[in-house]
Amino acid sequence: MTEKDRDRYGRIVAVCGTDAGELNATMVRRGWAVEYTQFSKGRYSQEKAEAQSEGMGIWSGRFEMPWDWRRQHH
Repeated sequence: MTEKDRDRYGRIVAVCGTDAGELNATMVRRGWAVEYTQFSKGRYSQEKAEAQSEGMGIWSGRFEMPWDWRRQHH
């Protein structure tokens, strides 16, 4: 794990990986996570685009982005 930043609550924002590659990129590429560009600065934009175009994971249906849901419910 490589700490990159802290969010407004003091939580660590990190890049996680193994010898096989970066877990963050894999999760976005498979549609298991969304990119939070406030911290990633577009680092996973290619992975997101590929997952969307192939309808992978969360991109296979409709869902609400987490930050939109939080804004409406808090």
